[in-house]
Amino acid sequence: MKPHSLKNWLVAAGLACLAITTALADEPYPSKPIKLVAGFPPGGPTDIIGRVIAQALGKELNGTIIIDNRAGAGGVVGADAVAKSKPDGYTLLVAVESSQTRGQALNPTLSYDQLKDFAYVRNVAKQRNLVVVNPEVPVNSVKDLIAYAKANPGKLNFGGTFGATSHIGGTLFDARNGTQLTFVNYKGGAQPITDLMAGVVQVGFFTEATVAQHVRAGKIKALAVAAPERSPAFPDLPTLQEAGSKPIDLSPWFGIAAPAGTPGPVVQKIAAALDKVVTSPEFLAQLETLGAVPVKVSTPDLYTKQVAKEIVFWNDWAKTLTTPLAR
Repeated sequence: MKPHSLKNWLVAAGLACLAITTALADEPYPSKPIKLVAGFPPGGPTDIIGRVIAQALGKELNGTIIIDNRAGAGGVVGADAVAKSKPDGYTLLVAVESSQTRGQALNPTLSYDQLKDFAYVRNVAKQRNLVVVNPEVPVNSVKDLIAYAKANPGKLNFGGTFGATSHIGGTLFDARNGTQLTFVNYKGGAQPITDLMAGVVQVGFFTEATVAQHVRAGKIKALAVAAPERSPAFPDLPTLQEAGSKPIDLSPWFGIAAPAGTPGPVVQKIAAALDKVVTSPEFLAQLETLGAVPVKVSTPDLYTKQVAKEIVFWNDWAKTLTTPLAR
């Protein structure tokens, strides 16, 4: 090839590469389906809330969002998968405390850095937990439960998922009331609630979304709300503090996170779309049926700071907890 021909070819090739790069840069986001990873099985609160968020966010982004259930280790399996995914905005995480702020406190050998390996986009919603028992347990109030548990140490089982509020609730209840409940670990989903109704476990600390229908049907007995305020769905149900327990706030939150290194404009576009989601009447109505409320103010920066603060809290909590955190 002659020198001038080679030069012309190189110029043409360079222009072609520039055109491709420009086209990719100008490609609208999203241009293909987004995978939203939920670190729990179908039927549990993270899956339920995740699907509601996916539907609303997909509508705002004018795209398709598919839920990918990666259950295990209290959400850690799903979070690990997202942390190791390509940071292009097409793999997102339904972020929850069990994997993002309590993960290291519960598992010192955690395979990812809760802060550095994620781009936190926005906190979206939170729920309330109810303290519930099998109807055959001879208690009708929280004071009854505390007295019965103290008289029968270790004999009452509570079911939940390691690292989730269904697990943390029991450990906090023990620590603050001098009781000794026995934890039975489940991968997630609806099985611990099914076993509570069957009497396999006797106590539960579950979100309203997962137990409300069973409470109303009389299959599970609700004793209190594990939050600072009562629930509009159960206005006659006292908070734990009102019912005679030391105060416990189990208000699990659900946000959106992406792998670290996800382009800033993509993060900002998702965050802006979520700002619209949390004010959507349709979304708010769906949350209300699940015993959830929107997080009205959140940004990537505020959410990152919130996560960092909670990591410190839970790491300190794990050091002082007397109840074993056995898997």
